[in-house]
Amino acid sequence: MKVSYNWLKDLSKLKQSPQQLAELLTMYFAETTVKNFGKRPVLEVELLSNQIGWASGHSSLAREISACLNRRFDFPEPILKEDKKIWAKNLLSLKIKTVNCKYYSARILQGVEVKQSPNWLKERLRDCGIRPINNLVDAANYIMLEAGQPLHVFDFGAIDSTQKSKKTIIVRQAKEKERINALDGENYILSKEMMVIADSKKPIALAGIKGGQETAVSKKTKNIILESANFKGSNIRLTSKTLGLATDASWRFEHNLPLELTAYALDRLAKLIQQIAGGNVLKGKVEKIKDIGGWKSEKRKIPIKWENWEKFLGWPMTKEKIMKNLTLLGFSFKERKNYLLVTQPKFRNDIQIKEDVMGEVARLEGVDLIKPILPREQLKIPAKNEFWLFREKIKDWLQGYGLEEVYNYSFLSEKDKEVLPIQWQEKMIEIENPTSSLAKYLRPTLLINLLKNVNSNFRFASQIRFFEIGKIYSLKDENFVCGGILTQKNPSNNNKLFYQAKGIIEDLLIAFGIDQPDYIFRTLEKTEYASLSGQGTAIFHNKKLIGVLGKPRDFLLKQYDCQGEIIFWEIQLMPLFNLIKEEGEFQPLPKYPAIMRDISFLIPKNILIGQILNILHKISPSFLEKVNLFDIYMGKKIPQDSKSLSFHLVFRSSSHTLTNIEVDKEMEKIYKALKSLRAKIR
Repeated sequence: MKVSYNWLKDLSKLKQSPQQLAELLTMYFAETTVKNFGKRPVLEVELLSNQIGWASGHSSLAREISACLNRRFDFPEPILKEDKKIWAKNLLSLKIKTVNCKYYSARILQGVEVKQSPNWLKERLRDCGIRPINNLVDAANYIMLEAGQPLHVFDFGAIDSTQKSKKTIIVRQAKEKERINALDGENYILSKEMMVIADSKKPIALAGIKGGQETAVSKKTKNIILESANFKGSNIRLTSKTLGLATDASWRFEHNLPLELTAYALDRLAKLIQQIAGGNVLKGKVEKIKDIGGWKSEKRKIPIKWENWEKFLGWPMTKEKIMKNLTLLGFSFKERKNYLLVTQPKFRNDIQIKEDVMGEVARLEGVDLIKPILPREQLKIPAKNEFWLFREKIKDWLQGYGLEEVYNYSFLSEKDKEVLPIQWQEKMIEIENPTSSLAKYLRPTLLINLLKNVNSNFRFASQIRFFEIGKIYSLKDENFVCGGILTQKNPSNNNKLFYQAKGIIEDLLIAFGIDQPDYIFRTLEKTEYASLSGQGTAIFHNKKLIGVLGKPRDFLLKQYDCQGEIIFWEIQLMPLFNLIKEEGEFQPLPKYPAIMRDISFLIPKNILIGQILNILHKISPSFLEKVNLFDIYMGKKIPQDSKSLSFHLVFRSSSHTLTNIEVDKEMEKIYKALKSLRAKIR
């Protein structure tokens, strides 16, 4: 915000140079630099968003400067000479028909003379980046820059009314597709979300943003209406952004101005116009208050215990110093035995809680004087998050296997949703207010974003090994999952990539002490993942589906332009975490030797290895200790619909030394069970 140094100097009786003043404001208020407009120094003050509402005027800055210099500041008092015979309310009526206007006030001046502004006024407007137009418009802009309250001037004669002797101003929402010719020469099409100032027939101004051409003052103007209002900031911002129309007025209104500025600035404007344009100020204001909570109620009173000051500030401060700083900043207060009852200043609608008050006192004291002191509170070590540590260990383990971690957003687009099968679409959660069309839904699986990763990276490498740990969402619940994807441009003939992924999962689970039968592999049929993967296996724990391993279906690969061989997995982490948290039972070292046997057989390709392992353990639960698959062969001399499997079997008894006869009986049971699966023993 551009600020006139000479204007501030007149208001605050400053002796500091522009550079000294800039340093003072930077240290105690807001970052400020010095620039020059011709030979005149101008300050560029970078107000914070919470300061704009109450400090965007020269008077407000002068008050802050005076407080920093240990001096009181009094706002210029608007002392008006009103016409004693004619009441403004007899010539103008107001109606507020929207909750977006809190307060509207107006004054009427008769017999003004429209002409050029005096040089001193033009100079100050130019210093602040505003082009002078005529004395009436310039006066409104000048008071806006002085008080921080935007104002507007209407030509009284240009306002339509249903009554001959009385004009009517209505504050309302615009009608759908209603139009207004604004002062910038543009014709704007409005919507019902936008607020306007209207007469009995048409809009005459975009509320809080810009006036209309039809009621603008001209050289013929003799009688005028001065407007000062308080509008809801969010509505002004919405209109400004929708129309692409930002002004000095909208910038201020967007940050919710203090209500008390409205009447004050109106009287200041009336007095200034009377000085530079003549005319009579009619008696009284015409005003309307929208009852939305009683803004004229007493100012907020905030009790602050004396002991809280040092605790918040971090250093001791005397009561006298605290009360002096509060007085300089415009606060009023009453001293009590154990606390100070502080009353919010009328111009500071941002002061709501005790921390706001103490922060203002600290600011005035000078943040550069804050000494570095170690905190006196005992620092508590946060509780150990075992599930987070579990996820981190999984990441380390997968990275050790040569996989790279990826991070994706948890969102999918409308287009992504349409790609998924209908049963997956039905459980997706739609975001109520998405930041973009690409983030309209929460993801129900990691697969879609991992396929996008493959598409983006496949041109840089012949193979990709990615993993991701994150949440997936459905209407019923949300789950932390570990997902991975292995790809290679040249497909293998023996499902090598599938068995690599399966080995990674099995080794990962073994590393955490999870082994079969804590989990089992089953067919994908009749599971929700069957619609995403045509070839693969489902992972179950306690008869509950917890994951999938397989090849994504062709329609997904085609949609995301992924070529080559691709294997994907996704497994829920919480069931695994609960397994490793269970108290393990100590198993003593075996006392008796083991007997090992190998078995090879042909079996149809559609029989899963997980099925075979489950049967082997069920057939010989007492003696069969371990089953290891050590060879898979598909090729020459093997039927096309079959595969050759070789297992290493370890038998052991916990009560005696097994004999070959006992093991042979167990093997006969195993042969019989395998033959039931159409296996041919070799």
